[in-house]
Amino acid sequence: MTTTEHRVGRIAAKDLGALAAYRGLAGWSLLADGPEEFWLRVPVADEAVFRNLPLLGRWAADAAGVLVREGRRVPEAVLPDAGWQPAASLLTIYPPLRSAPGMPPPAVAFQLEADDAGHPAEALLCPLEIFANWVESAFSSRLECLRFACCEDGRAFVAGLPLPPIPGAGFHRLGRLWLPCGYRLPDHAWTELIEELLGLGSNRVAILHPDGSHEELDGENLVPATRASVRATNRELQPSTGP
Repeated sequence: MTTTEHRVGRIAAKDLGALAAYRGLAGWSLLADGPEEFWLRVPVADEAVFRNLPLLGRWAADAAGVLVREGRRVPEAVLPDAGWQPAASLLTIYPPLRSAPGMPPPAVAFQLEADDAGHPAEALLCPLEIFANWVESAFSSRLECLRFACCEDGRAFVAGLPLPPIPGAGFHRLGRLWLPCGYRLPDHAWTELIEELLGLGSNRVAILHPDGSHEELDGENLVPATRASVRATNRELQPSTGP
């Protein structure tokens, strides 16, 4: 076999989300092979990343597409020439909608992995009404350390310590990313790359969800949780009772 130019793997369709962090890298392409699997072809220069991907098999390929399975020396197949598509075209990251103040509705992003590291919650996603009820009876000193933002669907994102003792989903912070407690980024992804992938500026964060969706939040929308601000926000989101 001549010089290796590409690393080639087979990946299950359900695992394509693992490639999302690398969708912008040059030379990454995919070829569907039935409804459940894809061929993945990447430049040999990306070997370090390729090694950590959740692949069903791995090969080396020369310029003619001749395949040699990892750990072997004898060629066993030749890649098809036609049908390849840039990975970016099959792994679209949809930007979040901008219509809702505070936090836009969810948008598809990538898949997190379960984690048992036990990161303590630094923020809480909960119903605004429950948070507002707690605020009414909380000491002012407890409110001084909290900031919040809300979405038109009635959810509140509350950040600060100590958090209120109310039902909700806990999140821990990693750079400009908020990850749900009990989850982490995949091994083949890293914080700075995902921040760039999502287009986060210096004053913008992303709230990631276990289902692969994410929401983005501008820093100016995370406001002090005073009784007056929480009351006003809760009042605005209450359904109208007029005729």
